[in-house]
Amino acid sequence: MLVKISDIKVKKRVRQDLGDLEGLKDSLKSYGLLNPITLNADMELVAGQRRLEAAKGIGWETINAVVLDRSVPKVQQLELELEENNQRKDFSDEELMAGYERLGRLRNPSFFARIITFFADLIERIVRCFHARFSGKKKKPSLPPAPPPPAAGDAAAQNLMQ
Repeated sequence: MLVKISDIKVKKRVRQDLGDLEGLKDSLKSYGLLNPITLNADMELVAGQRRLEAAKGIGWETINAVVLDRSVPKVQQLELELEENNQRKDFSDEELMAGYERLGRLRNPSFFARIITFFADLIERIVRCFHARFSGKKKKPSLPPAPPPPAAGDAAAQNLMQ
């Protein structure tokens, strides 16, 4: 749900040090908000303070949020705040390097990879073209309409029916 940032109340939080938000601001500018913040029914922040502050810092007026039902007790709201921050796991150095290497290959494919991609795209377009051209439903041959029933006074037709 999209909510106005000015309507969100930030009360006492577990996290005191938000750290450097510049990278998060850049991410929000480039990719948008990937995970919504969490609010309770009174529009109080439950989880996502860094995302909220970064959004404010780049001038957003609204932000996507999950709003909890009024029945969620305060103890569970605090558990959600703790859980969201505690269960994160950063990439290892090896995972991060492998991810950036893969990204580099996707951004700058080799000549051979570009040729393969070109032909794969060409074949896909040809298949789609043939599919569109020849996949129309073929009409089944229909039987001619049945002749109308004979009129009541038609003696010849009456004799045929007997």
